Amino acid sequence: MSRLLLRGLKAALLATLAASALLAAPLTAQAEQRFRISVDTGANHITNITIKDFLERLRKATNGEVVGELFESGALYAARDEAKAIARGDLDMSVTVSVWLSAISPDLALLDLPLFSGRAPSQVNALVDGPVGKLLTARTEEKLGVKIPGRWFLLGFASTFGARKDIKSFEDLAGARIRVPGGAAFVARYKSLGGEGLSIPFPDVPMALSQGTIDGLLTTNETIRSAKLHEAGVKSAFVDQVSVLYIIPMVSKQFWTKLGDKNQKAFAAAWDAVVDGERTEALRRQDSAAADLAKAGVKYSQPSPQALKAVNDKLAALIPELVTTLKIDPAIVSQAQAELAKVK
Repeated sequence: MSRLLLRGLKAALLATLAASALLAAPLTAQAEQRFRISVDTGANHITNITIKDFLERLRKATNGEVVGELFESGALYAARDEAKAIARGDLDMSVTVSVWLSAISPDLALLDLPLFSGRAPSQVNALVDGPVGKLLTARTEEKLGVKIPGRWFLLGFASTFGARKDIKSFEDLAGARIRVPGGAAFVARYKSLGGEGLSIPFPDVPMALSQGTIDGLLTTNETIRSAKLHEAGVKSAFVDQVSVLYIIPMVSKQFWTKLGDKNQKAFAAAWDAVVDGERTEALRRQDSAAADLAKAGVKYSQPSPQALKAVNDKLAALIPELVTTLKIDPAIVSQAQAELAKVK
């Protein structure tokens, strides 16, 4: 075989290999499914930290086929806008505090009712992981047109923090403007106690504090610490244990369908693997945050058992009216009350 012919064959072979490489490149890129997650909390928050753990588990479980990118601090959407973005398919996933979703899925407002005031997180965990929680999940999926891939994250007790004025008793709420994380039930709560509840996106809270738009906010120790709101004006904490807050994962139907059965199972398994750890760490961080905030000068107060019971009794009387106003299914309220009555 002549050298000229050998050269021609080598050139043809190299051209074929190059063409094969070019054809293979798009297929490899296409095999990798990238998705975006939006949260309104900052990098140091337990939610963000746990999501990063989930994303790494998911990447490994799918051999790099499914790769997520986390957008923090409301960089893509404010929490109140996330559900609609997911329903439209403009966003792949969010992990959103339930109070922002109840405007679209009214039964979720069950969690905002005074029914849960003062309840231990372990008690409410049992409720949201049981039949009541499963029903809430199914109805939320139907109402919002999304997929909820697993159990909910725990944020922890929400209490009332004061900024422009010290809030150390229920009487101090008179005339106070308190930022609430969505949820008409929380607005009604502060109104009944002589204050005013204002719904403001979380990324706007530091500015609202510095400008005096609000006198305080309903949130958790961990959120105050992670966002450094004690440096933005928060100076007191009234541990009135308003509610136990949860954070619900939501995935767009379009993205979920594209995942396919195998990766859907991997996704759900990776999510479930981090939930128990998140809940345990959330409670630990709430206690740790309270200690850090106290050292930083935030003054902690809590109501006496008698004062808390008196206020909870007063607020309990609002439940029937709130159920009607918020369009919560009375049957699910009765079911939740029956479940809670079993818990000591």
